[in-house]
Amino acid sequence: MTFADILAKFKKQPVGFGCGLLCVICAGLLYFRSGKIDENQAEYEAKSAAATTILDNVRNAEKLPAQVAEIQTLSKELDGRLIRAGQLAVNLQYFYKLEAETEVKLIDVRQNAAPKGGKSLYTGIPFNVSVQGSFKQVLAFLQKLENGPHFCHFSSINFGKSGGRAAAVADVSGTTLTINLELLGVP
Repeated sequence: MTFADILAKFKKQPVGFGCGLLCVICAGLLYFRSGKIDENQAEYEAKSAAATTILDNVRNAEKLPAQVAEIQTLSKELDGRLIRAGQLAVNLQYFYKLEAETEVKLIDVRQNAAPKGGKSLYTGIPFNVSVQGSFKQVLAFLQKLENGPHFCHFSSINFGKSGGRAAAVADVSGTTLTINLELLGVP
């Protein structure tokens, strides 16, 4: 078969030869690009994940101003519940106020030195508190501490009876309470 024979057949059926040539070209491209299919699939999945993240961020950003306002309000409320380690008189005044409300006798109240250490934003300010009163008064004092405006963590609590048998029977000042506690505050 010579070139002239091929040219004659091409002139006789040009559409068939054009389609055949196109099929050969497409098969060659498919063969040479088949190694990139996995790479293109991974790139598609990465871009799809990035697009999903962006759409989620846009959807969540609608509520962002309300959430920021809520966080600021809660932060101000939290700051109001904290004590300052350097304000000894104000801190002790809290316990004297509880003494007046619950009618117990405050035997001893001491603010201990705050633990030195890491640079945390909040720290526990330790206190030693001893009170005396009737059992109901002592429990009321304990409940006021627990449910009070400051965040409180009890390290140890000791109940005991004080006075003689007559004081215990009369339940006037027959109960003592010694507490080691920490109030959440800033150094």
